[in-house]
Amino acid sequence: MASEHSLFKNSDRDAFANLDRARLNRLLRVATAMTIVLGVSVLVQLLIPYRGYFPADLQDSVFLSAHRGHFHGWYRFAFYVHIVAGPIALVQGAALFFSGSRRKRIPPWHRVIGRVQAAVVLFFLFPSGLVMAQYAMAGPTAEAAFTLLSLATAVTMAMAIRSAMVGRMTQHRLWATRCFLLLCSPLLLRVVVGFTIVTGTETDFAHRLIAWTSWLVPWFLFEVGRKCHDAAHRETKTSRLHTA
Repeated sequence: MASEHSLFKNSDRDAFANLDRARLNRLLRVATAMTIVLGVSVLVQLLIPYRGYFPADLQDSVFLSAHRGHFHGWYRFAFYVHIVAGPIALVQGAALFFSGSRRKRIPPWHRVIGRVQAAVVLFFLFPSGLVMAQYAMAGPTAEAAFTLLSLATAVTMAMAIRSAMVGRMTQHRLWATRCFLLLCSPLLLRVVVGFTIVTGTETDFAHRLIAWTSWLVPWFLFEVGRKCHDAAHRETKTSRLHTA
């Protein structure tokens, strides 16, 4: 009788766990859909000012007018490389993220797009971002933030490539996810800056703070969430071993 009662409790616990897991999966799907919609809408908002970039409108374009004094030479070249490579890297990164999140049946084009993504990030987005970072409007603090962002993006991409080449796919997913989060930082920056404009809290200090938090906060939350997930997984595995 005791063993039957224990068996019932274990099966009951498993049923509740499966139910909670199903609810969590539904919530994750809804959250993913909402994130995609928000990301696309913000990306569109980022692309709208492009009509003032071709040709460069140094009078009416808010961004270009602020950089009028140095919009020539290397900066001009880096600017156009960056605004072309950025959206390409974002779209490709999203495709790689969602196709690579499945542990089975990764589509054959994933590797091809991954190689293109590596070239775009390392040879175009990274160097152009370094050049543009030295002319950040919010001063040296923002310059340091965007310089480190460019370096972190390149390093995470390099680590993702290295992990894939040696067959460590779990590590590859982690580094690729980190890289994608960093690529998404301009979207978050746009949202937060828009919020400061609407609320009348836009200041130089706010811009300097956003330059750092737009990529450090998502990265920090990802690492914390990953640690909590790993701890929960180990606890679940341990409890199953004890009840077996």
